[in-house]
Amino acid sequence: MGRKLAGKNLAGREAAPGHQRLTPFEHILIGLLCGSSQSGYELKRYFATTPAVVYEPSSGALYPALRRLAARGLLHSELTTSSGGHEQHRYSPTQAGRETHRRWLRQPVDQTTVGRDLGVHLMRFAMAEGELTPGETLAFLQDLGDALGQFITDMETFMRDTPMPGRHAALALEHGLAVHRASLLWVQHACASLTESAGSGGAAPGS
Repeated sequence: MGRKLAGKNLAGREAAPGHQRLTPFEHILIGLLCGSSQSGYELKRYFATTPAVVYEPSSGALYPALRRLAARGLLHSELTTSSGGHEQHRYSPTQAGRETHRRWLRQPVDQTTVGRDLGVHLMRFAMAEGELTPGETLAFLQDLGDALGQFITDMETFMRDTPMPGRHAALALEHGLAVHRASLLWVQHACASLTESAGSGGAAPGS
């Protein structure tokens, strides 16, 4: 797993002149709206009824984030009337928003934060379909696998060389190690599956 994403210097490009650095939640909102325009209410239901709730910082974070993204020129807001006769704002990405989304998808995986950001990387992978080429998607997975492999090695070294204050601490670390080993196995499986799909002429992400 040695290949890296092309354009590694794109990390942090969402903080280009005129835009503040976006949070992972804001990036996820843009990505969801790249799929289809939605109202704030529809987005709120999505986060409340799917596993994506883990990405929402708080129950009141959604509407302020949408307003911030619209103010920065990354989302377009249109006032419409719902089927029930209520006025609502529907949001869709601007061209700048779409470009920001693709830059985020192409950012390299930071080995120093892969443990903390693993859930965000999985959301980036999910959103890459239709946005990145098959080669870019595989490069992202390989980058993620490299980072996970190093993280696991560092955890194993820490557990071997560091006395634990109690049995519970050791068991908690064992859980973290098991989770990341399983994640690395999943990355290897995903790479093999997408490579096989591309080789057999199946539709691969980004094709």
